[in-house]
Amino acid sequence: MFGTTFYHGTTRKLIIAFGSVFNNIHVQRKESDGTLIKDIRVPLAYESRKKYLARLIQDSVKNKQVPRMGFVLTGIEADFSRAGNQMQQHRFNKSGEDKAYTLLSPIPYNFNFTLDVYVDLMDDGLQIIEQIVPYFQPDFNVVIEEVPALDMKRDIPIELTGVTLTDEHEGDFADQRIVNWQLDFLIRGWIYPPVREQGVIKSVTTNYMVGSLDPTDGEAPVEQVNLTVDPFNSDATDNWTVALEAGHPDDPNDDNDVDTMAPVKWPLD
Repeated sequence: MFGTTFYHGTTRKLIIAFGSVFNNIHVQRKESDGTLIKDIRVPLAYESRKKYLARLIQDSVKNKQVPRMGFVLTGIEADFSRAGNQMQQHRFNKSGEDKAYTLLSPIPYNFNFTLDVYVDLMDDGLQIIEQIVPYFQPDFNVVIEEVPALDMKRDIPIELTGVTLTDEHEGDFADQRIVNWQLDFLIRGWIYPPVREQGVIKSVTTNYMVGSLDPTDGEAPVEQVNLTVDPFNSDATDNWTVALEAGHPDDPNDDNDVDTMAPVKWPLD
């Protein structure tokens, strides 16, 4: 079972989608009369708070670079309260391909993210926070293409679960004061099992029996109905119909049995 190599990139797509939500936030600095002095697009990076503060200690002038934001995936956990029937199969097919695809139900997982906002002026931080929190009531939806092979897309909610404010002072108090806003988020996502291929069913045989249903009794079917795609080599985009054949098939155990299978008009009158 294990050892089947597959990768839908679901977690990676969630990380990219989360970051894209916050990649166009600006801070404006104005005079007391409202005249715009400077418009700053706040840079965003995938980095933890510890990593940023460690760089800040090494070189407060070079690495300060505020205002800025950093986010990181902090963990995932299964959420079986959203789980359905795990044995349910979803079937798909693509036009032009003589094959079908099956996929078991995905497993619901919660993805925890932290977004850190670093500023040295309190007003810069308040501007950034006010551009974020109004959109989460309590969540904000993004669309993720979860399984590209099957063109499967889903609305994924991003929920804001908490906001924390701290003042960071590393080394010289005057030179390295950083105001840090920490925003915690929860994404209710899904992780998918591998996609499996199977041939498209183009022929169905139905046997009607009278008497014992035990196949070891050697009884031949009393009646048989065959349904076949016509032409058999057609795919979903071609013009095709169903060829219907019915009757009494040969009994392989009886040399005197005569095949009475015959075509039947389809659709039936």
